[in-house]
Amino acid sequence: MGDRHRLSRIERNCLFRGIVDDETAETRRRKMVLPDGARGSSLGIDWYNVLITAETYLKGGVLFLADDGVTRDAAAVHGSWRRSPVTGPATDAIVSALERIGPSRIDVFLDSPVAFSGELAAELRSRIGQAVPGAACAVALAASADWPLKRYQGIVASSDSVVLDSAAKVLDLPRHALEWRYGFKAAPIGGHRSP
Repeated sequence: MGDRHRLSRIERNCLFRGIVDDETAETRRRKMVLPDGARGSSLGIDWYNVLITAETYLKGGVLFLADDGVTRDAAAVHGSWRRSPVTGPATDAIVSALERIGPSRIDVFLDSPVAFSGELAAELRSRIGQAVPGAACAVALAASADWPLKRYQGIVASSDSVVLDSAAKVLDLPRHALEWRYGFKAAPIGGHRSP
């Protein structure tokens, strides 16, 4: 379809990541919790997934609200992520959102194959621990963040489909972080509205 309609790479990414069959979309939307619903709960975070979405916004890239109610980016840069001038502000927005939400436990997972994940993990342990001192905080490396998050006993923050389908509850962390810090409003890709 993309070839016939001469869609750009970004347009193709939006369609690929944003259009979901009605049954799957409805199932995922029912799992969504608002920030108040995450207060005092355990929150598992797919760090690069959340960070790249926030960075894409700060770089002027395309973000949209997918059919399943989750904010996604059209960047498709996950495996090739590198620190950039927007990494600091994006991290600040996310950490500030965690402070505002107030989970009782925060488990952050970083994909170990991504360059400098160990250094970033150490930085996040300090940053999140200082920002949310009342929460138990763990930052771990994994071959893929999907694996521990698919079995996570709590709320997950990720837009990854396999994680969403395994999770009991989902928080759209980048959306709320960007909304609070920058006034971001996600435009829906299809006809569905978020909770």
